Amino acid sequence: MELAVDFGTTNSVVAVVEEGNIRVISLPAIAREQPTTQATLVPTCVFVREKRRRLWPRFWMTEPEALIGQAALAHNFEGGAPGFAQSFKRALAQEPHRPVASVQGKTIAAREAAYLFLRELTAAARAAAAPGDKKLTQLTISGPVGYFETYRAELATLTKRLGVKSFKTIDEPIAAALGYGVNVGRDETLLVVDWGGGTLNLAVIRLGPGVLASGAAPILAKHMVGKGGDDVDYWLMEELLPGFEDIAAGRYDAKWEVMRAKESVSRTGGSTPISWRGIQRTLDRESLVALLTKRGLYDDLRTALTDIKIQLAETAPDLKVDEVLLTGGSTLLPEVPAVVDSFFPEAIVRHDNEFVFTAVASGAARFAGGVPVDDFIYHDYAIAVQESDGSVGYELLSPRRTRYPTAPDFAVRYYADYAGMEEMRFRVCEIGRLGQKPVAWEPRPNGSRYWSPKGETERAQVMELNPADAPLPLNPAGVGTSPRLRVTYNINADRWLCMTVEDLVKKQTLRDNVPVVRLR
Repeated sequence: MELAVDFGTTNSVVAVVEEGNIRVISLPAIAREQPTTQATLVPTCVFVREKRRRLWPRFWMTEPEALIGQAALAHNFEGGAPGFAQSFKRALAQEPHRPVASVQGKTIAAREAAYLFLRELTAAARAAAAPGDKKLTQLTISGPVGYFETYRAELATLTKRLGVKSFKTIDEPIAAALGYGVNVGRDETLLVVDWGGGTLNLAVIRLGPGVLASGAAPILAKHMVGKGGDDVDYWLMEELLPGFEDIAAGRYDAKWEVMRAKESVSRTGGSTPISWRGIQRTLDRESLVALLTKRGLYDDLRTALTDIKIQLAETAPDLKVDEVLLTGGSTLLPEVPAVVDSFFPEAIVRHDNEFVFTAVASGAARFAGGVPVDDFIYHDYAIAVQESDGSVGYELLSPRRTRYPTAPDFAVRYYADYAGMEEMRFRVCEIGRLGQKPVAWEPRPNGSRYWSPKGETERAQVMELNPADAPLPLNPAGVGTSPRLRVTYNINADRWLCMTVEDLVKKQTLRDNVPVVRLR
C-alpha cells in the first residue's frame, strides 16, 4: 500500500495509489468538510490522554492514547486542554524538542505530537483502504520548498518509527502541479501558487513533449514565505477579540470562531457574526481585506511574485508564464486571485475548488507511483572555513538552483594543512536566503566564492548539516608547505552530496565518493 500525505499546518489530506490510480481517502470520523469546496480535511491537531489497560486481574498499565482531527477538537471544545496540540508542523521544522502539550505532568514535544498524528492518520487510511491492501509499504509526504534538511530528516525518522521501509518527499508546489491534472504534454510554462495555513510556496515548472516522455518537470523558479492562514487567524483574534491571550483557555476557541468567520466571508463575500465569551463582532469582506492589507499579506504576496518573475528572467529570459494554478486554503482569501492575476495578465489563472485542497496529496501520490521530478537544489551549500582574522566564513560548493545529478567532478577543491596539523574537518552548511535577497557570494583569486555573515541575524541563516561527522586524520601530520588534500564533490540523483578525498602527500585515496549529507 502506497500512501501520500499533504501534511499541512492547519489541515492534512491523504491519498492512496491503487492499481495505478490515485484516490483521495475520505475519513469522516476524523475529518471536517470544508464549506467552500466540500473537501474532507483532517485538522492537523492531536489530543493525548492516559489510558489504563488491564494486564492481569490486579495489574494495570498506563499508556498514552492519541486522538486526531475532529476527534481531537471535540476534546478541546472549551479550549486549553493540556493534552491538545496543533500547529506543531512549524515547530517540527525549527524546534522539534519544543513542548506543545502535556499529559499528567509529562510534556509532549512537537516531534512526538507529529509522530502520534501521522501514526493515527496512516492507521485510519489503512482501515479505509481497499480489502487486502492494508500493509503500508511506502509513505510520501510533501514539504514546503524553503524548509531545511532537518525537517526532511525529522519526517524520515518518524516514518521509520511507523515501520515504513520506503519514504519519499516532494516539494508542495510540485506535488500541486502534478495533482491538478494538467496536460504536461503541452509546451508551456506553469506557475503553481500553493498557500496553506503556514507557508506560501511558489514554483515555476516548464512543461512540454519531453516532459510527457520522461515524466520529469524542470523547475525554473521557487519561492517560499513563512506566512499563511494561521497568521490571518491570529491577526483576526488580535483585532476583534481583545484580551483573548489573557484567558488561559481562550486562544483555542477564539481561533476556531475567527477561522469559521474567515471561511464564511471568503466563501460568500458577505458578512458573518462572531461571538466569543460575551464579545459580539461582525466580520465582512471589506474589513477582512483592510486587515490583510494592514498586516502586509498582499505586500508579501506581491514581493514573492516579483521574485518569481526575476528568477524566471534569469533562468529562462525567453519564456513567460502561460498558466497559473492556485491551491491551498489561503488562496480562497479575498483579493488573492486578483493579485496573482495582475502579475500575469496574459496567463490563464486556474482556481478550481475541486483541486484547492486535494491537489498536493494527489500529486504526491502520483509522484510516489513513479512520476519523477527533475528538480534543483533550493539553498546554497558551503564548507565552513576559518578566515585570516579567526572568524568563520563559508566557501560556496553548490549554489541554489543547481540541478542534479551533477557531473562526477562538479566541484574540486584543494585544502592546505599547517605545521603539526593532525586532522581536518569538512563542515557542510546549508545557507538560507536573507529576506528576499540571495547571499552575496564574493569571488576570490583562487576561483572560489566566499561569504562572511554580518552579525547574528545573518549567521542564524546558517545550519551545519554534519556536526557529528568525525574529522579526517592526517598521517603524517601537516608541514604547511603545499596543498595537502584534493576533494572532489558531486551531487547524486538522490540529492546526496558525495565527496572523494585524496591525500596528495601519501598519494592515497582516503574517501571514495562517500555520501556526506542529503541536500534540499
